[in-house]
Amino acid sequence: MSQAYISKIRIYPIKSLDPVEVENATAGIRSLKNDRRFAIVDQQSRYVNGKRTGHVNQLEASYELEKGVVNLSKRNSEVIDSFELREGNQELNKYLSDFFGLPVRLLENGQGEFMDIPGASSITIVSEASLLSLHKAFPSKSLEDLRLRFRTNIELSGLEPFEEEKLFDAPGKGVQFRLGDVRMIGISPRARCNVPPRNPLSGELEKDFVRKMMDSRDESLPADSKLPLHGRNTYYLTVNSYLPATEMDKTIRIGDKLELSEVMDLQKL
Repeated sequence: MSQAYISKIRIYPIKSLDPVEVENATAGIRSLKNDRRFAIVDQQSRYVNGKRTGHVNQLEASYELEKGVVNLSKRNSEVIDSFELREGNQELNKYLSDFFGLPVRLLENGQGEFMDIPGASSITIVSEASLLSLHKAFPSKSLEDLRLRFRTNIELSGLEPFEEEKLFDAPGKGVQFRLGDVRMIGISPRARCNVPPRNPLSGELEKDFVRKMMDSRDESLPADSKLPLHGRNTYYLTVNSYLPATEMDKTIRIGDKLELSEVMDLQKL
């Protein structure tokens, strides 16, 4: 894995909405700074996300993070509304409530609590080669379509398909590694939910997506894969990784190389 390096970095300022592709990102508390910093919730504080409704896919978002601004529109609409990106912005809350057809509000948390697996999985990692391998099962889709479905933070180049899965070991074991100056610990493969089968731009559910993905993974599973130790099927993609507090304020960059370290007992975290 000596030739592996970061080729893409993406953060998702509002959970479940569009990503921002960046040249570098700074380690925060249990996540990259600004990644899933905000979330949309209903009156019962339940997430309004892709697991709950495909309607989130129809909301297009772009950001001016240095100004603290989010630009929102219905997907492919020329009408764009801009808002100060902060909790308590009533104009933004009204826009979101009108869009989703129910009372919602934007919450902010800079402690990594809006991650899918708070505390345990800070960052998800995939290789370009794995996406290209999976793409063969979906020839009518673009590679970007797959990227939007799996919503990964870091994409690596210079690997064989699914070679990034050497970043996790058997359950209860972690794999220490570095990307540039930042130390991380690979925890486990990411079990997928009902989000990838949704068209990332329309939210429409594609009923044969899971079967095709699992068939593709079954056919391409490396002989030495540890994936079977983590589940009874192959509906997995990307690596869950833990970001230790010691790495706060360090920066990862496009081009940073991957360096493997050692396997460790996760109970020591």
